[in-house]
Amino acid sequence: MDICEREYVAAVINYFWGPNLTNAHSVNESAASIAFEALEPAGDCSGSMALVPRPTLMASPSYAVKQLAEIGKRITSGDTSIYNICKSAVGIRYKSPIQIA
Repeated sequence: MDICEREYVAAVINYFWGPNLTNAHSVNESAASIAFEALEPAGDCSGSMALVPRPTLMASPSYAVKQLAEIGKRITSGDTSIYNICKSAVGIRYKSPIQIA
């Protein structure tokens, strides 16, 4: 890994497991591997969350259509943002392995 790649890997690690956990100089192949492994469940979780309609008091047919259209819009636009709940779950699941790496 070159220094630029190490900086980006450090940014991913710090995003999931807290700021200043690592820096470019302390990133190794093992840490990069664990961070990469964590991205899949984070993406799966966020993809599932994107399918959940937003809450309402009473769901009318027009509301349901509007929500489904928004979900479809996010999916087709390639929205791959990670929901905080998914970020937290991945952070907890991979906390020990990333600290060991």
